[in-house]
Amino acid sequence: MSSASRRVRDLLNESAKRVVELSYPVNYRERSIDFVATLGGGGERSARPPDGVVIKVGPGRSSGVNPETEEDLVDFADAIDGIPLVVDERLYDNIVFERGSVFAVNERTLENLIRERELIALYRRNELYVALNVEHIEREVTRGSLRLSEISDVLGLSRKSVESYLRGPGLVSIEKAEKLVAEYDANVIMPVGYRVLRRLFGRKERAQPGFVREVGCGPVVYSLRKTTVDLIVREVPPEGSRFLRFYVDFERTRSVKYVKAKVLNALRLARELGAELEVTASDSSSLETLRREIESEVGRDAVFYIRFSSRGPEHASRRSSV
Repeated sequence: MSSASRRVRDLLNESAKRVVELSYPVNYRERSIDFVATLGGGGERSARPPDGVVIKVGPGRSSGVNPETEEDLVDFADAIDGIPLVVDERLYDNIVFERGSVFAVNERTLENLIRERELIALYRRNELYVALNVEHIEREVTRGSLRLSEISDVLGLSRKSVESYLRGPGLVSIEKAEKLVAEYDANVIMPVGYRVLRRLFGRKERAQPGFVREVGCGPVVYSLRKTTVDLIVREVPPEGSRFLRFYVDFERTRSVKYVKAKVLNALRLARELGAELEVTASDSSSLETLRREIESEVGRDAVFYIRFSSRGPEHASRRSSV
């Protein structure tokens, strides 16, 4: 493990609600996901899931993450309603950088993002942005101490554009934010925190060609390449509660030793995220050998949480969550 990975692990263990550190593939350079963590938010009585982050530490001296790593980060983050992050120690403090469909931050920015402190800006299209404090602005408009026409004059935008800003992530350039603060006060803007990044990420995914997801319209299947889970099936019933099933496919590894490492990692993920875990193999004898290996490692009680199936994972999208 690199020193950067250790620092990120320590930070997550101190600040996150739940943390799963992945060690498969064994070579961290081949791994697309290093950590999956849930932060605050959600809860038993909440309609929304807890805040989730899917993290790759790196990319070291390279210029960015490769396409397969980016796809895995994006797919896993979307499956858990989280955001995909690359932690790169070379970046500036308190700036989130857009890199394709993922966000890149350094360690200090990650800490401030989790703990919701200090002002964080977003760097996109060669400009820095912060977010409008939509709740504050709407409250002050209702009270009559702010007018949208006044805000539009300060920003040099039409009232219709301002209304559109308030419906969306509400990003404004640093230059426009300074004008608002000078005219009103610092409460009209806010950091580019988790909520803002989640809305931006959701819009990115909906904008992808061929990406279609509607609540209550059946499962969404994500195929991952360079991490411990080979397939994720997500179902969102009409009431909005999320259901996840993870699959590990023996055929993708063809080695009891390595698929065992995959399953042990996947088991930690499934238990922390409340997902079901299924291990599939066409060869029933190999499946039984693997089951015994896993049982000897974690005990019979833990194996109870794993379903071993001789069917291939291609049936995953057709299965009911019931």
